[in-house]
Amino acid sequence: MYNVLKTDLAAILGISKDALHIHLGLAIFVTLMLLLRRSPSSLIPWLGVLVFELVNEAMDIFHWHEGTFSFEIGDSLKDVINTMIWPTIFILAFRTAASRRAAP
Repeated sequence: MYNVLKTDLAAILGISKDALHIHLGLAIFVTLMLLLRRSPSSLIPWLGVLVFELVNEAMDIFHWHEGTFSFEIGDSLKDVINTMIWPTIFILAFRTAASRRAAP
């Protein structure tokens, strides 16, 4: 049922499930940043996205596939990378910029 929901959402938006991971990762990061009033360099919104994605993958990693459990670590790893790529880039970029501003 959970996989059907994600598939339907991707179809409604007209994007692939990979693109859905990318968009949701960034949307969750920005939402947490705003709700928690944290800067883009804060680890807290990033960790929130990571927790969300790991729970998502825990739900996905063992799912019924034609009556048997299917273990798909490769797909899960790709999903984690797709979800975390932009939040990671933002946190690294803002931390680098902050350290350059602080340097004499």
